Parts: sequence; C-alpha cells; structure tokens
Amino acid sequence: MPFKELDPNNLGLEEDWEGNNAAFRCPHCGKVFIVSGTRIHNGVRNCPNCGQSTGRCDIKGKKSDGSASFEW
Repeated sequence: MPFKELDPNNLGLEEDWEGNNAAFRCPHCGKVFIVSGTRIHNGVRNCPNCGQSTGRCDIKGKKSDGSASFEW
C-alpha cells in the first residue's frame, strides 16, 4: 500500500491537520474524511465511503511532535 506521512509545515491541497484531527481525500472514491486522535476514532479510520484507504492521527497533535499519515 502506498503511504504518506503528513508534514505539518507543507500540507497538500487535499489534506489538513489541526490539533489531533486530520482530514484526507480518499484517492479511490474522492470522499473527504476526518480522523481524530481521541476516543472518537482512536487515531485510525478507514474511508467511510469505500473503506479502501486509512487515515491515522495520534493524540499528541500537530504542534506537539504528533504524527498523521495516510495509506491507500
């Protein structure tokens, strides 16, 4: 599976990251979805439309050396 680690200082047009929440556009179906590092998603969420991609965002968040990534 292709993988991309988000760079908080160089986000692409189809991704966003604020605090412990990240947003991605699924390359398979085009659905934009968010992933929360909190209990809502526990830091991992598959595309809610097609399930073919996975977003991750940890609880530390963008400004605290956290990580966010996307695989498809």
